[in-house]
Amino acid sequence: MIVVTGQIFTDEDTLPALYARLKALCEPSRREDGCLFYHMGMEDEERCIIMAMEGWRDMQALQTHLALPAIAELLADFEGKYANEVQIHEVTSSQKM
Repeated sequence: MIVVTGQIFTDEDTLPALYARLKALCEPSRREDGCLFYHMGMEDEERCIIMAMEGWRDMQALQTHLALPAIAELLADFEGKYANEVQIHEVTSSQKM
């Protein structure tokens, strides 16, 4: 399983539109083949930080998701209006909690 976690940093003018677009991607993303979970949440509205958490069956499923037109449109529409810190973890069934 591939787990993507991260924070998206923006400004107060961009936050409402960016957050709405990210939330709108949740349901369609959850229906994609290989999506195990897909969540976006407001981590800190005052500091304009959005939290992202995704789970994918494998790297191919994540790469297919990232290649979708909706993702390309989101990135183009908000180019230069956000920064992010994202981590991608591969989790195997042999790992202990």
